[in-house]
Amino acid sequence: MGLDIYFSKKTFIGAMFRSSGISGIISLTKRGVPIPIKAERLTYVEEDIFHGRKTYWLLEWLNHELSEVLTNAGEQEIEDDVVTRLHEACTDVLAHKELPDFREVCREKLRCLLKPDISGDAKNAFIEEVEELAKATSPEEKTADAIFHVSASW
Repeated sequence: MGLDIYFSKKTFIGAMFRSSGISGIISLTKRGVPIPIKAERLTYVEEDIFHGRKTYWLLEWLNHELSEVLTNAGEQEIEDDVVTRLHEACTDVLAHKELPDFREVCREKLRCLLKPDISGDAKNAFIEEVEELAKATSPEEKTADAIFHVSASW
C-alpha cells in the first residue's frame, strides 16, 4: 500500500454528431478477443497519462494548488492554469537536476524535501518521475476539448 496519484485526460470526441467530423476505425482486442466498440458512438476518450507511486510531495503540491484538498479515492478536475504551473515547476526542477541548488529548487517549485544524503538511485528515480509528469502536463497534451483529472488512493 501507499500513496498513488493518477492523472487522466478526457477528450470530448462527440463522434455521434456528424458535425464533429470524427472518422476512423477502432480495433481493440483483449487477450486476443475483439472488444466491440463502435467509433460512431464515442463521446469521450479517456487516457491515463501519469501514475505516481508514493509521490507524497505531489500530493502536498496539489493540495496547495487545488481549490479542494485531494481525498482518498477522490477525483478532481484540474484547471488549465494548474496543469500549466505544474508543468513549469517540473521543467524548472529538471533544468537544475545537475546543479548545486537542485534540492532548493525542488523544495521551492514542487514542495519536495529531498534528503541531503539522497542516494544516486533515489535521485534518478525522482528525476524520472518528474520527467514523466512534465511530459503528461506538457502543452502538447492540451487541446480545446481536453479536461484533466487527478485522483489519489492510499
